[in-house]
Amino acid sequence: MDNQMIFALDIGTRSVIGVVCAQQDEMFRVLCVESAEHTERAMIDGQIEDIDKTARVARTVKQTIEQKLGVSLRDVHVAAAGRILRTQKASFEMEMGDLPINRKQMFTLESRAVQKAFEELMENRQDEMVFCCAGYSVTQYLLDGYSFSTLLGHRGRKARVEIIASFLPDEVIESLYTTMEKTGLRVASVTLEPIAAMNAVIPQELRLLNIALVDIGAGTSDIAISNQGSVVAYTMSTVAGDEITEQAMREFLVDFGTAERLKREAGLEENDPLRYTDILGSDYEVSREEFLSRIAPAVQQLAESITQKVLEANGGPPTATFLVGGGSRTPGLRTAVAAALGVDEKKVAVGGINYIKRSVQADEEYLSVEYATPVGIAITAIQSGDAREMSVQLNGKPVRMLNNSTLRVVDVLLRGGYEYRRIMGHSGQPLIFTLNGEEKKLRGGIPALARIEVNGAPAGITSPVQEGDKILFQPAQNGADAAVTVGGAAGEGRQFTVELFGAPRTLGTRVLVNGEPAGPDRAIQTGDVIETHEVDTVGALLEEENLAVDLTQLALNGSPCTEEDPLHEGDVLTLMALAAPAAPAPQSPAAQSPAEPAGQSPAAQSAASQAPAAQGAAAQPLAAAQVPAAPLQMVRISLNDKRMTLPPKADGQPYQLFDLLNFITDMDLENPQGRAVLKKNGREVSFLEPIAEGDRVKIYWE
Repeated sequence: MDNQMIFALDIGTRSVIGVVCAQQDEMFRVLCVESAEHTERAMIDGQIEDIDKTARVARTVKQTIEQKLGVSLRDVHVAAAGRILRTQKASFEMEMGDLPINRKQMFTLESRAVQKAFEELMENRQDEMVFCCAGYSVTQYLLDGYSFSTLLGHRGRKARVEIIASFLPDEVIESLYTTMEKTGLRVASVTLEPIAAMNAVIPQELRLLNIALVDIGAGTSDIAISNQGSVVAYTMSTVAGDEITEQAMREFLVDFGTAERLKREAGLEENDPLRYTDILGSDYEVSREEFLSRIAPAVQQLAESITQKVLEANGGPPTATFLVGGGSRTPGLRTAVAAALGVDEKKVAVGGINYIKRSVQADEEYLSVEYATPVGIAITAIQSGDAREMSVQLNGKPVRMLNNSTLRVVDVLLRGGYEYRRIMGHSGQPLIFTLNGEEKKLRGGIPALARIEVNGAPAGITSPVQEGDKILFQPAQNGADAAVTVGGAAGEGRQFTVELFGAPRTLGTRVLVNGEPAGPDRAIQTGDVIETHEVDTVGALLEEENLAVDLTQLALNGSPCTEEDPLHEGDVLTLMALAAPAAPAPQSPAAQSPAEPAGQSPAAQSAASQAPAAQGAAAQPLAAAQVPAAPLQMVRISLNDKRMTLPPKADGQPYQLFDLLNFITDMDLENPQGRAVLKKNGREVSFLEPIAEGDRVKIYWE
């Protein structure tokens, strides 16, 4: 085939249209057009669902054109659409030489901007999808800070390009390539359908205006927005012509093909009734007015969907809106779109064919809205010049790239879906914590470098890449995050055992993490505050046990002790022996109770005197020889909402509520303020109420 000839295929939801074009001076000449409809629904919402069926139709179009022109078609230019479209703006700047800027330099500038857009898209995405570039438009060229419509032939020190690129999921693009391979064709370039339509319908000089171009196909409505000389936004809607057809199917109980025919005939604006046979075999006639009335809800839905997307992309109603594609001829759609946009109906037009005629030579039947996209694909390919695609192998899978003499391994890896963190790897996360008021920082592990080979030879991420190269890539392994336990950070510390009232207690180094006790195996997290202290004195032990005991009653290894006395392995703490007469003289219960503080008020004494004399006598400490051999049990309670531990009674008897009067610190027993209220576990009790482990006691004036 002549190198000046361009073969373009528009693979739509309803049909496949093939166009062969060639450029002659400033005009694009259409040499041949051929189309074929899908016999089955192989395409849904502009995306290939059945590759084999789609390839079969495309092959028919290709072979027919080859027979008409007497050529063999090998390369094809296609356009993509789909349910998921992402757009990304980016810019790239590079130093230029002393010579005038050529096409290769412009292409390098643009392709690096596209690569940057792809990198930014992959960094900001919220899912695991891998996207491919489906096309891009230049929004601005700058040379040494000044704006130009093109840089070709200019001289300058620093060139900059700003672009908007569109991306579709990898599966959408790969399905196009696979379909073309089954058709016997090689994809030379891929663009986006609204880009192609814009290039055909809206010439460069009109893009100074704020124009919305809506390409309404069967499965998708693709939208491009121009303003201030460039295309500034792309978007799409999955509501399109098929919704109108499906509404007709439901209203008139007909199959898809019949509904399509009725829709086309209704658009001819003839008064003849529309005739059809429903799926039950009954024949009917319906007026054009009634048909349009019954499909009106779907037309309104389509208009509202298009309008919503246009307003979102443009930020408000555009100056003018062009509707192209087969769905643009839907009766009533233009009026509905104008109403939804809130503009004069004259600001919305079907076509833009006058501008196609300025640059395209073709038979009159092909200069219509149905052929805007396929002709636009060919025009886009011709205008792109050397911007052809190349393919390299990445771990055995083909990766399509814009052909660029400066392509590097890293460009292919990013295009293949690998993120920078998997290409370069990173050190493990550091661990920062505070130990006894001093900030500590442990560094993470060093990453293991990626393994890269190009055509079997070791390579780096900046190694150049050519068409057909085979790249082997094993991702970098990130360094391990820093980790340490409490024992590793604070040390194991000193540990020893003493005996407290017959029960063993392990003392020594204590560790608190964020104020809570922690064992040596506890993993430290960033931000943790670690504090250590020693429990190695009598006072420290009493504080840790929250032990409510009079030091004058406590003995360390049988001798009196103080809070400052150090403790060592094997030390024994007991209650000190007190001398007691063999036959004690009668005393009042209050006097006999060790729980009664000196100088107690008459009211408190009177209340405490309810305890029998036997209880008071039993509360006296025993001599050392009388201390039971078995461990004495301490009692942990809550007294007026404060946790405390009561030492065991020397005689082993249980505590009673009057015993707690010695430990009251938050009420004045010398000056009664009313009736003394005694409660245990929420129930009012007397002074003789026994106290057990875990009881909640409250004593207060009422």
